Amino acid sequence: MKKLVSLTALVIGVLFFLFPRYILPACEYAGYPRMHCSDTAQGEYMVGAGLIVVSGMTFFVKWKKMPLVSAILSIPLFCLAFWLPNYFGYCHSPKMPCTYGKVPAVRLFSTIGILIMLGAIFGIAQSYRKKGNP
Repeated sequence: MKKLVSLTALVIGVLFFLFPRYILPACEYAGYPRMHCSDTAQGEYMVGAGLIVVSGMTFFVKWKKMPLVSAILSIPLFCLAFWLPNYFGYCHSPKMPCTYGKVPAVRLFSTIGILIMLGAIFGIAQSYRKKGNP
């Protein structure tokens, strides 16, 4: 379970760094002027950094409950990533790259991350229950 939590946080954190800039860029990076979606992209970078830190904690901290703590810490970060486009805003025109690419991708990966982390929390809790750990 430790690897699942850590790799999920790491992979999606790196994707939050790459999507708004390189893979499905925000409008500013696709040749349009700076808009609200650029602010959303900056927020996604911060969430990605947070997820990478959580992943590193899972890999390097030798505490038995660290995967559970990391999974619990990741869920608010994924929820924040899902909510950021609504907070900062983005172009709702179907011709803008943030509308047809970046925002749906961020929401998809956030949802996947939340579901994986909830499954991991359930699995870790079950393993603690079987082992008799508090």
